Amino acid sequence: MTMIVYLCAIVKREVPQMTIRQCFDRFIADRMVYCADKTIRTYTMHLDLFLRWLSNTYGPIEQIGFEQFPSSDNIFTNYILYLRSKSSCKNVTIRSYARSIKAFLAYCYEEDLCQDYLKKVKLPKDDSLPKQPLLEEEVLLLDSCFDKKTIKGIRNYCIVHLMLDCGLRSQEVRSLCFEHLDPAHNLLHIYVSKECKSRITMIPGFLLDAISSYQFLEQRRSGVIFHGLRDNAPLSENALKQIFSDLKAESGITRLHAHLLRHTFATSYLMGGGNLEFLRVLLGHYDYTVTKNYSSLAAQYRMLGIPVYKLDPIFFRVLP
Repeated sequence: MTMIVYLCAIVKREVPQMTIRQCFDRFIADRMVYCADKTIRTYTMHLDLFLRWLSNTYGPIEQIGFEQFPSSDNIFTNYILYLRSKSSCKNVTIRSYARSIKAFLAYCYEEDLCQDYLKKVKLPKDDSLPKQPLLEEEVLLLDSCFDKKTIKGIRNYCIVHLMLDCGLRSQEVRSLCFEHLDPAHNLLHIYVSKECKSRITMIPGFLLDAISSYQFLEQRRSGVIFHGLRDNAPLSENALKQIFSDLKAESGITRLHAHLLRHTFATSYLMGGGNLEFLRVLLGHYDYTVTKNYSSLAAQYRMLGIPVYKLDPIFFRVLP
């Protein structure tokens, strides 16, 4: 009988004695190895609110660990219910917060720091309106804002169209180097991405020509492509935000932001006949969770004949 009890104790999942604060610090340290700075800031902001709620509900997170919570309490579910009780908190906001908390709790569970709080938990339905991709006439309006005879104009034109016509993220554009271009084959190598995974995508000839023009004006042959106009340092995140803020004001396209260009790329690709697997690869997504969201929207716009911006034919040459 004693041996059976002993064996059961070995098999039983044991939770190490570690405070919630220590678990959080360990999670952030792990994510800092491969996540973008923006992602780390989002995790920190969302989890700070979650940890504050835990402190108010169960006690100081610097003194308690997961094992001290009542086994019948699902802290993830309870927090979602708390957010839903706040009238100012929309479902789309709750879902955004939940993604960060799920990542934290999943990490803690995998590291044997807590029980599985994510099992069978359902989130509120997404109540956000679908993002409307850019139309052909809106892209023409954007292009009219660029004086391509100047360094600033051709630089901003290239930045916008790398997102719009290649589906690049902001960070990927800022990290792009001349050595990553393969003009002979119309290819673009992306080495710095959200998931820290390299990928190859196609780049239209007109965009390679524009980058070449920018390179001539800049008199730069290697290294990071895009730089600030004053300090000549690689383009910062704030500088990129300012570019889009100025473009929004000048073009009058009030919904304009960097990710809308990538969103337009994805929608246009599917509308043009592209398949979901190719799109996942082009966008650098780990799985279909996000990629599949574009399918329904693309089908609706295609059915209604709405003139969404069309991608270069290069993206459809090798489709099955």
